[in-house]
Amino acid sequence: MAELNYGQMRLAMQTDEAKRARQREHVKNSYYRQQARTNAAKKNVMKALRRKVCELEREYSCTIQLKQQLQLREDTGASDSDKTTDDLVEQYMQLSIKKQQLCRENQELALIVAKHATFQFKMQNFLDSKPKLTLEPPPITYSPSRAFQVNEITLESFSVPECHQIALDAYQEIRNFLQSNSYLTSGLELFGWREQRREAPDHVKFTLKKRFPGVNSMEMSARGWRVVSSPRGLMGLYSSTMRLSIKVLQVVDDHNVIMYRVITNTNTMATVQSLFLVTRFHMANGYIILFRSVDHNRLRRIHPDGSIGTWDTQGGGTQVKWLDMFTWTLFEDEPDNGNAVIFSYGGIVYSTPAADTRVWMLEILSLALRWENKVVGPPLMVSG
Repeated sequence: MAELNYGQMRLAMQTDEAKRARQREHVKNSYYRQQARTNAAKKNVMKALRRKVCELEREYSCTIQLKQQLQLREDTGASDSDKTTDDLVEQYMQLSIKKQQLCRENQELALIVAKHATFQFKMQNFLDSKPKLTLEPPPITYSPSRAFQVNEITLESFSVPECHQIALDAYQEIRNFLQSNSYLTSGLELFGWREQRREAPDHVKFTLKKRFPGVNSMEMSARGWRVVSSPRGLMGLYSSTMRLSIKVLQVVDDHNVIMYRVITNTNTMATVQSLFLVTRFHMANGYIILFRSVDHNRLRRIHPDGSIGTWDTQGGGTQVKWLDMFTWTLFEDEPDNGNAVIFSYGGIVYSTPAADTRVWMLEILSLALRWENKVVGPPLMVSG
């Protein structure tokens, strides 16, 4: 009996010791987590204080210089005109300080706009993923014997590094094109848009440019991203004569989306398909939103029973036409002016059974005007 009680007591002591050890470990981990949060908060405060110190030092330096000038003029017997000049200098100093405050406020507001744009993007994709209480467009016909809908398609997922590599390669191609001087231009402007192009038998490389005052590249690119990162917004940029269907197949992250598009020629019923990445990223002097085709062999078909199968690349016995997509929008801050953007819309368009290059160039010009209307505002304002 004594041995039994001793064993129970030792077991109880071991259990209590284990509980105390776990409690000590929990307290230690909580302490370290709290220390990490405290250190991070201290670092943020220190960064903010350093920025404030730099600003105050600049203001102090300006004030000292102005005071020295005033003292020098007083010592040499300043006239009334000199006093007037001193007043103007003082006003200029106050305006300079006010300008710095407004610039800081503008940067803070731009960050808020970017956060709201990200939230809007997530909500738009959430809404697009929900069933809509509207009539769906008729299925897109690939052959006389087979109808197929974009809702029957899914995708082998892309990773963020893959999207970054696609964007990096495409950006290098864009830089090479923009740095070349071998292009044609009409020299005319339409609603402020100027065009440049390089023509080939089966495709045209183009760029349209326009200056937009009163906005910075972060704000304008965030507005543009809200439009083009959802099927509803992107389809709204095309004319009603273009019969097309678009579906988001994957939201990789807040700045990368994979979309699938089918365009049908209403006269010949010929169709072309595109699988492409839509991405937004920062560059040296602004932002870029890029549309670039990706490997369509990663498409998968959703069977009626819900199972996933390989993609039928022959479209029911007929050759499927794929349209390479490569377009971009550049948002560049105007040099020496943080309140104006040089916007460029460029890309490569190919002649296809659904639309030749001439049709595409007309569509591109009207698309640029519709983009401006949605993102910036109407190019023409009718006053009463």
